[in-house]
Amino acid sequence: MDIQISKVTVKVGPERRALFEIPEFRIESGAQILVKGASGKGKTTFLHLLAGLFVPDEGRVRVGGAELTGMGEEERAAFRRRHIGIVFQKLNLLEHLTALENIELSLRGRHDVEKASHALRSVGLAGREHDRTAVLSLGEQQRVAIARVLVGEAALVFADEPTSSLDEKNALEAAALLVRACKGKTLVVVSHDRRIETCFPETLDFDGFAK
Repeated sequence: MDIQISKVTVKVGPERRALFEIPEFRIESGAQILVKGASGKGKTTFLHLLAGLFVPDEGRVRVGGAELTGMGEEERAAFRRRHIGIVFQKLNLLEHLTALENIELSLRGRHDVEKASHALRSVGLAGREHDRTAVLSLGEQQRVAIARVLVGEAALVFADEPTSSLDEKNALEAAALLVRACKGKTLVVVSHDRRIETCFPETLDFDGFAK
């Protein structure tokens, strides 16, 4: 699914100052792109904009031909459930549950152990399915979070600072894993972590849009 942005302005605060402005921008279907830039410039807000978590103050956002800016909140939520997977900066894993049980929760009631197990194997966690996430390393927890998104078979995958709390070895492994696991999908990762730039086919410097 491709993404098209046209004449977008996002404002923040009581004074409604512009956080960023994007005249025209397009992400091709199947692209794997790292959106890099300094902290506090609006990269996470940009990702939330693409995911339809809110609409801009001005402009249009189209995802796969659907205009998110023309939808209501419930319609955008339904679109996200069908098409979008998000790896949040806070992993939001339930530590008292196993890796497998955390994945099964994302299947929305469809109890499919094999599907969840396959997702964990695909991120290198074969044999760890029945370990509680509390005993997994931070790098392994990040892999569970990635598997949780992959099991949903989303055409679009967004990741917010997925390597910020990882050491260099785990950061590079997680970034390479995202790119490899999302082959054929549209992948957008926002990060200030310059260690992972070489893992992505495309990069975008977001500082050029910030105000």
